[in-house]
Amino acid sequence: MDALLLIDTDDTGFTSQEAIETLGGIVGRTRAVGGVLIFASTKEELADREDAEISVYGPDEEDLVLRSDNPDIFEGVEDLAAGLHDMAVDRIVIAGLDDDPGAVWASAMAGLVCNFDVIVLSDSVIDADGVPVAWMAAAEEAGAMVKRTADTWLRM
Repeated sequence: MDALLLIDTDDTGFTSQEAIETLGGIVGRTRAVGGVLIFASTKEELADREDAEISVYGPDEEDLVLRSDNPDIFEGVEDLAAGLHDMAVDRIVIAGLDDDPGAVWASAMAGLVCNFDVIVLSDSVIDADGVPVAWMAAAEEAGAMVKRTADTWLRM
């Protein structure tokens, strides 16, 4: 089963309207099939925000909301990998705001180390300026799959 992991997709940094719309389609598909949707924040300044405000996609009570003081979500959230494995998640589809490289990169690489297959959504990982990050080839070399959001089908 897949989990869609969105990192730092709050309104303070994830401001590219194109990326918001592109990623919105797969968020909608994940919700429509009752899939595992994880919203993660690595930003200290958002620690006091309500869960529903942690992303421009408005997490609801069915979604998993995580907060980490470490860019690597798997390092910052105790037992995340074990919990996902217990839920039969074997593939992580990841997107969000990355400070080139930052939390998306670190979490994607950690996902590989934690024995997940990892898909990085190439058109839905942006830097602080709203442009795609430059490390996609390095992610493929490390073992991640890199796909466009529209070409990604989730296994639920």
